[in-house]
Amino acid sequence: MGTADLHIHSTYSYDATTTVRAILKQAADAGLDVIAVTDHDEIRGSLEAHQLAPQYGLESIPAAEVSTKDGHLVALFVETLPPSGLTLIDTLIHIGKMGGVAIAPHPFNNLPGSLSMEAVVGALTNPRAKAVLKGIETHNMGTQSFDTIAQKISIYLPLAKIASSDAHVYWAIGASRTEFPGKTAKELRLAIENNTTIPIPYEEEFSAKAILSWVRRMTLRKFGYASDSPSATQPINTQKMSESFIQKTRRKK
Repeated sequence: MGTADLHIHSTYSYDATTTVRAILKQAADAGLDVIAVTDHDEIRGSLEAHQLAPQYGLESIPAAEVSTKDGHLVALFVETLPPSGLTLIDTLIHIGKMGGVAIAPHPFNNLPGSLSMEAVVGALTNPRAKAVLKGIETHNMGTQSFDTIAQKISIYLPLAKIASSDAHVYWAIGASRTEFPGKTAKELRLAIENNTTIPIPYEEEFSAKAILSWVRRMTLRKFGYASDSPSATQPINTQKMSESFIQKTRRKK
């Protein structure tokens, strides 16, 4: 069985703190086979990860987290950014035309950016949209206290069950993951389409310590630095990431 984390944010997202190279290093350390960098309405980080991933023994799927009128949607296997602001159904149809598939992230919790049950069920009644919407996050590390409804409802939906980290800091990458038959991105897509994935949730509660860690890293970012860069004086647009610094930071935890 392979493992994947299909919802990760890089510094190309306004609310994340990890560079693409740091994501790939942490994903490799976590034993993942496939990842997807899914920045908010942005695909440059994902394309960068797709190009660099073989250096880390990984596959990275071109992807993005798209803002629809009805909530956020994770688009997978897309090489150009789908337009934001469309309805969920229109966004799904557009992703389908691009050859991609989609996952409903952190749904049914009434949080900003989350799809409602009505929106997801409505999409599944549209043949063209249903052909693209293939997965649902039943476990999201960042919204784990709200995931019970998604877990219960997913039993009745023809969608692959996905567990994702929704990582905005490097240490969270791979903490919640999805198992699938095989090891490759192609085999992962087949598992999603055939509803044979197994969600492996984060085993601990997403604590106040974790939130404070994100706040600290976001504060550094506001001052122009990435908290996982080689030193406190390294700007976040650096071209190379120091792997030794990541290991040093991990030992301090």
